[in-house]
Amino acid sequence: MKQLYWHYRYIINELKYSRDLLFDRLSKNEKQGKPKIRYTRFGNLKPDYNQAICLFCSFDKNCTVSKNVYYYLNALKQAGFNIIFISSSDSILNNDLEKLASYCILIINRENRGYDFYGWKAALQQYPQYPMHKALLLANDSVLGPLFSIGNIIGKLEENAADIVSMTDSLQFHPHLQSYFLYCKKPVSTSREFANFFNEVDELGSKMAIVRTYEIGFSRSLSRYFKLSALYNLEASLNYIQYAEKPANWIDLTHDLWKPLITDLKFPFIKKRLVVKRDLSIEEIMTALTKANASYGIDLLNDFKKQPLQTISVKNLTK
Repeated sequence: MKQLYWHYRYIINELKYSRDLLFDRLSKNEKQGKPKIRYTRFGNLKPDYNQAICLFCSFDKNCTVSKNVYYYLNALKQAGFNIIFISSSDSILNNDLEKLASYCILIINRENRGYDFYGWKAALQQYPQYPMHKALLLANDSVLGPLFSIGNIIGKLEENAADIVSMTDSLQFHPHLQSYFLYCKKPVSTSREFANFFNEVDELGSKMAIVRTYEIGFSRSLSRYFKLSALYNLEASLNYIQYAEKPANWIDLTHDLWKPLITDLKFPFIKKRLVVKRDLSIEEIMTALTKANASYGIDLLNDFKKQPLQTISVKNLTK
């Protein structure tokens, strides 16, 4: 009976994907053109090509930058990343522009179209020097954290034998790295294959189409030339954490196993979408963080939880 249920779920998802892709193609307004860059501003920091570059996508309906985002940016800066901040909010407030400048080498504000993959594409176009950096990280604000020191994580990324390293992977639809954190070593960021992939990125309007076409497409395309790996890969995690509620190809570690992932495996993030959709309480989250000896504070959780739900767009909390 369970097998039949998941089979029907698969068929329904395939139909939804076909519907969304067809809708994207039919509703595409050629007159609207490509998503526009509203403005760019240099940060106070100068590029250091001996450091990795992070392209960080962010969105907020109220056009503010949250404490959680600044916390993440500071952790990246302290870990040795140059940062390009890509905002798809309607604007960036002046006080946030000034504050962001202390973390970033470049700040971009663009139209909220095309999700993060188009945001990363825009940053690559605006900053053609990216191949000169020692590595490239694609990241976004769909997570809370880091819950632990990110310095140890960066060491693990570099020590990993793979060319592209993510936090987590998934077997859903096709084996792939999840795109909220993708660390690309220099052989990747300087490659024609990487550039060609992003040159082909186009505006798509549905999250499912983005996941299937670009998140999964990124792994499928680049795995032909490079080795891919996840620090918290699904197979190893399931060997450690017993979970039989779903078949492996339907499990999302960051959603289904978020708690043991943090308490037992010291996973450094909580997905915002999980907190919003499940309405996790601060007490439940803090219990897990305390058990894991996490350094992430209750003030940051309070800052996120107190935001009105209408300002937290689930649509923009991509994988």
